[in-house]
Parts: sequence; C-alpha cells; structure tokens
Amino acid sequence: AWQDAATGLLDIGRLGDLLRRVRGRILCRTLARVSPLAVPVLLEIGRVSVEGEGLEAALFGDAEDFEAQALIAEATGDG
Repeated sequence: AWQDAATGLLDIGRLGDLLRRVRGRILCRTLARVSPLAVPVLLEIGRVSVEGEGLEAALFGDAEDFEAQALIAEATGDG
C-alpha cells in the first residue's frame, strides 16, 4: 500500500474491498468549519506541477502560504 501511494497508483479493487468492510461504520458530518484533518487534502486540490522546484516556489509560494494560513486559521477557529 505504501509503494502504491508513493507511485500514485491505486488498486480500485482493494479500495472497493476496504469500502465494503467499513460500510456502516463511517460517520459523515457537515462541519461548521474546515476539519484540521482536511487541510492537507484541500491544499493539494488544484495544485499544478511546474518544471523545477525553484520555479514552482517562485510562482506559487506566496499564494500557497496565504492559502495554507487561511485554511489552518479556519480549521483552528482563529479565522
């Protein structure tokens, strides 16, 4: 599983088996603010790869920092 995650591969069959095993044991709730556990996932949405880490940091660094700070503030109730 760790190797699959590291390479970006997903075994749909295994995912289906997992979902069948946990059916009825997962609680879905609407929250008033962003869950702290959701912040890393939300930061990855819409992220685009750019050639070279330096270029990516120069283009997106400030925007990502601001976005991350806003999400963290919302998740912790400081926002």
